[in-house]
Formats: sequence, structure tokens, C-alpha cells
Amino acid sequence: MKIIPFAAILLSALSAFPVFGNDEAGLQELFRRLDRAIAHSGEYAARREARIDSLKNELGREELPLRTCFDLTEQLADIYSSYQSDSSLLYFRRGLELAERIGDNDLTMRARSSIALCYSLGGRFYEAEEILNAISDTVSVSRRALQSYYVAQHRKNRELCYLTEPGVRRDVFRLREHYYARRAAEIGEDTFTRLYYGYMDAILREDWPEATALCDSLLISLPSDSHEYAKAANHKAQLERRAGRPDRELAWFVCSALADIQSAVRDHGSLCAVSEKLLDRGDVERAMNYIRVAINDTRFFNSPSRSWRDMAILPQIESAYSERNARLHTMYIVLICVVLLFFVSAAAAGLYVLSQNRRLFAVQQTLRESNDKLNELARSLRETNGRLSCQNIRIADANRIKEVYIGGFLQTISEYINKLSATYQHVNKMLRDDRIAELRREYARSNIRNDELKEFYALFDKTFLGLFPSFIDEMNALLDAEACTEGRRDGELTTVLRIYALIRLGIADTATIAALLHCSIRTVYNYRSFVQRHVRPEVGDLEQRVQLIGINGNSDHSTQNPAI
Repeated sequence: MKIIPFAAILLSALSAFPVFGNDEAGLQELFRRLDRAIAHSGEYAARREARIDSLKNELGREELPLRTCFDLTEQLADIYSSYQSDSSLLYFRRGLELAERIGDNDLTMRARSSIALCYSLGGRFYEAEEILNAISDTVSVSRRALQSYYVAQHRKNRELCYLTEPGVRRDVFRLREHYYARRAAEIGEDTFTRLYYGYMDAILREDWPEATALCDSLLISLPSDSHEYAKAANHKAQLERRAGRPDRELAWFVCSALADIQSAVRDHGSLCAVSEKLLDRGDVERAMNYIRVAINDTRFFNSPSRSWRDMAILPQIESAYSERNARLHTMYIVLICVVLLFFVSAAAAGLYVLSQNRRLFAVQQTLRESNDKLNELARSLRETNGRLSCQNIRIADANRIKEVYIGGFLQTISEYINKLSATYQHVNKMLRDDRIAELRREYARSNIRNDELKEFYALFDKTFLGLFPSFIDEMNALLDAEACTEGRRDGELTTVLRIYALIRLGIADTATIAALLHCSIRTVYNYRSFVQRHVRPEVGDLEQRVQLIGINGNSDHSTQNPAI
């Protein structure tokens, strides 16, 4: 395999990135294609089941020749090989029984090699070694039978090399892996076997240009919705990782996962890799969706070694959710600090009012003593009283808001602490009882972020409308008909109403509003710009008018705190 045809090299150079662009838009398109494929995975599985049923019906016919029975049984086992491990092993064993009844050494060797391959894929290396050692004649057999034997030996030694600690034994497994890869490539009867195991040989020799060319040739020669294409795309992703191109690596993993879904493969390799990469990129929600699909399919495939592989990513997901909870905790602390700041501001305003009252008393004493300055001082007094009246109204409004939100959010924080404590106790109990699978199902069904966010929105809306029941009507009165909006339903505000509700509470910074509402800064900016364009001409400064809603009798002030 040292010599690569020039045409293959040229084709690989022209198709190094055939399915997607080297940009974020192309990557997002791949994700959309993968999501659509997952949504239709039932249709792909139904097609595979139909092929299985057709072969079973044909196999169930009476008086079939033994050789025909063997061929049909082998086809069934091959179809099951990446779909359901138990059924695949069952039909390979039936094939071995038929081969022994026929007395054909070629067929017997093929069946034994296939069974050994199944054992190796399932982590049963002792059984694989035992059945391969039972094959004594590797000389007087066909190329096809010998190819099956080399493939099984290669897989067994590759898995053992991967699982063995560095040392002499690992070196032995690696040498055997290299030998059987080279032999499989040399004797391979089909294009896939020659190219795939030639690629394996090149990887072991660390001949990266040859490995890349062979991998690209594989991708060109295979249908994009086949399991073989998925394997080639997975190896292409690993080559891109070595080349230091993480975006292309992720894209090829997505292409591999897409091919597996479209070919109804239950033994996923790439979908877990996609989940890991998404976790590194901070896309926890999508990573969780993909690993859930992989775990469900692995459970259907029924291979313990594959189950442990998929479970390995769960601690990473747990860590990501812990980080999210930490951010939520930080947000609550910030809210408490804001409420405390309101309280301190109100106290300072109260002290200021007391100071002003003492000053007014002194002025009144002076007015009694100086009749000449009575008119001037009376006018000054009226102005001062006017300012104080406005200040007192604002202070009363701030005190009302402060009382409601301090009580409400302290209660909310207490409830959240209780939830966290109950959750931790529940998880600890299930871990102590070794109910990991049940715990995994519970977490798979849960959507903590959306539930907590909905609860936060509902709490905010209910509290705010309890303080300002006529806020929606007064807000609409400031806008023209095109921009007027109503709540989604009784007691629920829209996003634009929540933005101006926060402005009414004194929070006008766009970034702060976006963080509190869990939306993007761009979204808040667009909503504010849209509303500003539809302000009635006579209104003037919209945000100043919004901050006056509920003051001077403009709103129905309730003396009772809203339920929180």
C-alpha cells in the first residue's frame, strides 16, 4: 500500500471537504440535517425491519438447500450486526451450525470469524480468542474466508491494544494489529476492505498523507447514507483533529452520525463524539438531546461495552448543568443585592426627608419673625413642598416595590434552596442504592432550565402586575395602534412588556435586562428600538413616562402584596 494512484490523490484533494463549507453557517446546516434525520429515524428503522422480515420469510420456506439457508442466515446476521448485537450473534451461530452440517471448511471459517468479530465488538475477548484459535487451516481456504479471519483478528488485537496499558503486551497487540490490517488490505476482495484496511495500515505506519488519501477515496466510493460511509467519515474527523481543524473535525463527526441514523445503525460511534464537542462549545441542550438518542439506541443494540462508552459522557453533562446552576445562583445573589440597594436607597431618602422637614421648621420660624420676606419665602416654600410631594410619592412607590420584591424573592430563594436540598438528597439516595439507570431516565425526562425559567417569568409577571395592575393599558396609551400589545394570557406578559416592566422598576441597562430575561442583548435592543419608533408624538421621553406609571394615581395601587 505504499504506492497510491495519482487519480486517488487528485480526487481526495478535490473532495477534502465535500459536504459542507468551512464556516459556522455550513456547520449549522449540518446540525439541521442531523436533527431532521433523527426525527425520521423511525422510518429508517422500519425499512431495515422490513428487510429483516423479508429474509426471515424467505428463510422459513420449506425444503431449502443447506447452502441457501447458510447464505440467508449470513445475510440476516450481517443486517443485525450494527442493529442488534444479540440477534446478530444468534444468526452467526446458526450459520456456524449450518456450515458444519454442510461440511464446508470455507463456510465454517467465515462463520467462526464473524462470531469472533461479534465477541470482540462486545468486549468478550476471551471468547473471541478461543474461537479464533479453533481455526487451524488458513491455507486451503478461499480469499473470502481468509479475509473474514484477518478482519476478526485485526479487530480483536486493535481492541486489546487500546485497552492494554503501555508495555510489552501492548506492543505485541499493536504488531498483530498491524500485521492483520496489512494482510486484510492485500487479500481483500472488495474495494471497501482494501481501502479501509489499507488506511488502517497507513495509520499504524504513521503515513498521514497516504492515510488521508485512502480515507478520502473511501468517502468518494461509498453511499453517503451507509454504515461504511459513517466509519470512513469518523476516521476523517480524527484526521482533521490531528491536522488542528476542530470545526472540520466536528463537521465530519456530524456527517458520520448522519450516515448512521440514515442507515438505521444502533451502534453509534460518532453521535457521542458530537455530544462531547458540543459540550466543549457550550451547547449543553443539543449535546443532551444527542446523547439521549445515542443511549436509547445503544440500549436497543444491547452491548455492555457500548453502554459504558456512552455513559462516560454523562459526568460531563452533569458538570455542565452544575455550571448552569451556579450561574443561576449568582443571578439570585445579584437580585438580592439589587433589592438591598433599593432598601438602602429608600432609607437614605427617608433620612433626607427628615432633614428637609427640620429645615422647613426652621424656615417657618424665620418667616414668623420676618414679615418683610413673607411672600418670597412663601413662594419658596410652595416650590419646596411641591418637590417634597413628588419625592414622597416616589419614595412611597419605591418602598412599596421594595417590600413586595424583598419578600417575594427571599421566599423564592428559600424555596429554591429547599428544591436543591431535596434534589441532592434524592440523587444521593439513588446513587447510594445503585439506581443509576433510573436516575438517568429521570434526568433524560427533565428540562430543568425551561421549567425554572418559566417559573421565574410567571413569578415576575404575577408580582409586577400585582404592583401595577393597569400597566399594560397605560403602556399602550403611550404608543400608536401598531405597537400596542396585550399579555399572552391572563397574568402573563410578553417579552416587550417585561422589558419595559424592568425599566419601570429602574433597570434601564440593555445588558442587565437581557441577563435578567435570559435573552440576547440584540433582542432587547431590537424590541426597544421598535417601541421607540411607535411612541405617540405628545409623549416625549418614553422611558421617563414609563417610570411614572403607577405614580400620582395613574394606577390602581393595591394595598395588599401580590401573591408570590
